[in-house]
Amino acid sequence: MSTEQARISELTVYAPASIGNLSVGFDALGLALAPMSGALLGDLVRLAPLDDAAGGDWQLETAGPFAADLPEDPEDNIVIASCRAYQAAAAERGVQVAPLKVMLDKRLPIGSGLGSSASSIVATLEALNRWPDHLLSTLDNFRLMAGMEGRISGEIHLDNVAPCLFGGLRLCPPGSQQEYALPWPGAWRAVVCWPGTKLVTREARAVLPDAVPRAVAVRHGAQFAQFVHALYSGKARLAGECIVDHIAEPYRRRLLPGFDEARVELRELGALAVGISGSGPTIFALVNDSDIARRVAAWMAEHYQQNDRGFVHICRADLGGARSIRAREPGR
Repeated sequence: MSTEQARISELTVYAPASIGNLSVGFDALGLALAPMSGALLGDLVRLAPLDDAAGGDWQLETAGPFAADLPEDPEDNIVIASCRAYQAAAAERGVQVAPLKVMLDKRLPIGSGLGSSASSIVATLEALNRWPDHLLSTLDNFRLMAGMEGRISGEIHLDNVAPCLFGGLRLCPPGSQQEYALPWPGAWRAVVCWPGTKLVTREARAVLPDAVPRAVAVRHGAQFAQFVHALYSGKARLAGECIVDHIAEPYRRRLLPGFDEARVELRELGALAVGISGSGPTIFALVNDSDIARRVAAWMAEHYQQNDRGFVHICRADLGGARSIRAREPGR
């Protein structure tokens, strides 16, 4: 055990929520979110040594507003599965990773379209890789995160994992395990509303066709390319006009009661774009004015949020991604 490892008694990593797809980039774009209020919109994972009486296996404790929605059996929890996957990856490199106590503060609702599973996975694996020796390279750990996310959604796509880990707006070409940072207009705010209901990603993907007409594919590709060009050219208004979903939204909108009305009303309030976050049911609106952001948030809370479990946040882009927010040493 290294001197650094001997000093560590606790480590907490936070992984932010994210908007997958961002309408124009189906399965290829993701944006990390940071509420302007300063709230932590994302899961936290805390590591600590095992209690003497805990035995020699991973120990999971859960807390947070959405902990009750997690599987009762820890072995069915993606956090423990991620721990075992990390342990196996270390063993392949000839290193034995001792089990730890893992505490999940579940702050993102499951099935919300805000990258809930990605947040738990990224927080867990990033915490393990910081305890303390960075056994895996950033790329290897990223690939491990992608594989774990694939277990949840049924296939590997990085539009939540990449922004959650690295922050900002990320381009993640499907079929590869590469990601690229894209510029994000600093004045833009994303207003997100989770209505308080659940939509399983696998079910939302099941309504999509296996293929789209050539004209749709051409329009989608051209608009995606124009969006990236507009970002790099500093043409924020043009970029906003490009945020339209030709691939998934025409089919998924029927799964989201009130979405069609929301899109019309929020655009009339001044939103640059309105879309479905990930698979839904969360929706987002992009705005470039704080007064418009407040009006959009108020409309969402009154008309799209369906119960007290739901929420609305006005967010900026979280440029930090997953990060340690506390690491205590004995006596401190």
